Amino acid sequence: MIRAQRTNNKGVALLVVLLIVMTITILSLGFLTRSNVELACGRNMVLHAQMDYLAESGLEHAKALILNPQDIDAQYWTGAAGQQLVAGGSNYYDVTVLQLGPCNYQITSDAYRQVGGERIGRSSLSAELRLDPTIALWLGEDATVWSTGAVAGDVYCPGQVTNQGVVDGDVFAANLSGTITGRHMPAGDLDLQWPRVTVADFTTRYAVETLDSTLAGVTYGPYSPARVCYSSGDLQLSGNVEIHGMLVVEGDLVVSGAGNIITAAKNVPAVLVTGDIRIKENGRLDIYGLGVVDGTVKISSASAGLDVAGGLFVQGALRQTAEDTSGSDNMAVLYNGPTWRPAGGQIGGGALEFDGVDDFAQTSDDASRLQLTGDYTLAVWVKPDAVQKSWAGVFSKCSQGGLANHWTLQFNNISPKKLVIHHASGYWDTGIRLSDVAGAWHHIRVVRKGDSMTSYLDGSEMHSNTWSEDPGSGLGHFNIGADRTMLANYTYKGLIDDIRIYNRAPDANEVYPQTGLVGHWKLDEQGANVSISAEPSKTAIVFWSETELPQKWSQAADAFYRSIERQ
Repeated sequence: MIRAQRTNNKGVALLVVLLIVMTITILSLGFLTRSNVELACGRNMVLHAQMDYLAESGLEHAKALILNPQDIDAQYWTGAAGQQLVAGGSNYYDVTVLQLGPCNYQITSDAYRQVGGERIGRSSLSAELRLDPTIALWLGEDATVWSTGAVAGDVYCPGQVTNQGVVDGDVFAANLSGTITGRHMPAGDLDLQWPRVTVADFTTRYAVETLDSTLAGVTYGPYSPARVCYSSGDLQLSGNVEIHGMLVVEGDLVVSGAGNIITAAKNVPAVLVTGDIRIKENGRLDIYGLGVVDGTVKISSASAGLDVAGGLFVQGALRQTAEDTSGSDNMAVLYNGPTWRPAGGQIGGGALEFDGVDDFAQTSDDASRLQLTGDYTLAVWVKPDAVQKSWAGVFSKCSQGGLANHWTLQFNNISPKKLVIHHASGYWDTGIRLSDVAGAWHHIRVVRKGDSMTSYLDGSEMHSNTWSEDPGSGLGHFNIGADRTMLANYTYKGLIDDIRIYNRAPDANEVYPQTGLVGHWKLDEQGANVSISAEPSKTAIVFWSETELPQKWSQAADAFYRSIERQ
């Protein structure tokens, strides 16, 4: 019995030992299993992180080429497959780019590891890239975006920007008046330089097509490689002129007629004009690319408009003009935003409204046109506000620099205010009071014949007597809505329509002389339609530094991601 019990005790002990060994083995196996899982998870996390970084690199790759499209043959980079950061490895990324708008791009970057023909550890990111700031309109002088104007992109101006139309973007300017969709920031906040575009840069590096001084109904290009169409002096586009490549004008560019289109070649500006661009009545100009103007852009308010899909960079200003239909071409440039009232006039439908603050229109100084040295007839329709500043000018012809009146129609400085004619050394009372004409349309006519002066209100004689003061010849500019000085202290408030200037008095029974019309501003225009939209992929250019090294320039100073999402 005792022996049997000892045997049983040994069996129990062995069983306990076996159980302990099994327990230890199971625990060890569990530990090893967990270690293998954790190791595998760690490796997967490292792979996943690597693919995330690689996908982000794909986004940055796309951003760099979108900001610098000069480096590719297409308009902008649309993506590529099988890209690598390190050649010869097994990590790749595919990128696709879709342009959503001129300054917005959708980018998809798909990163993966290629093992045995299978893609593992994939990471995919989708992002929307916004090029910003992107300057659509750069002006060197105070600017007004009038009611028929629209800018899609940012605006730069070192002085005052007045917006009466639409600015869908930011404005970098010292001062801003009006509402915009973006932000107003100081001009100094813009980190973008004026493009270095000179005549020699392009005429010496590209084949040159020399142009006649007047073009109509012709097409140049497209050429491969690109060419420069060059005019050594003023150039007139008279309708249905198409230029593919670059237009260089050493002088003024004058546009009349429709169908004038300039389309930039890859990496060159569309237009370089060393003087002014002038778009005349019924004229239209379309620019696809970058337009650079060393002077001023003047657009007739009766033109068919200006459309720029790219960028317009002007050293001077962007101005509307009022046409002189007398045949004397006394174009009047509008300053500070007088407002066209197409249905608010008395004759022919329209009129021009002046705010009485600083609005006026002005011709250039001219010693040969708009000359009155003896007999004359001055006629105008007015609808003045009941309150006018002292010496508020309806119109004025003066000496060069505006130092002296040569012949001016303006309100005087006494009560009750009256309209007077001002010559260089004195003034003549028309007998027409402000209260006679305020708030309604009235026709004013003044006739000088010899030493006799006569005024008429709505066809009825108001005052007539002898006045020996002759008019000055009028060597300077002609102002509308202001006196000779153009100072805000002497500006007119109200509407003006149908100004006529004759260098002779009418014959008997004539209202207007049959000959001698030297100036006629109908003021029936609708306002110039101007549309400027930023498109960096069209405006990116290559130019040459002062050390003759090729340089890249774009109207887009930077870019940011509006959103990044994991796919």
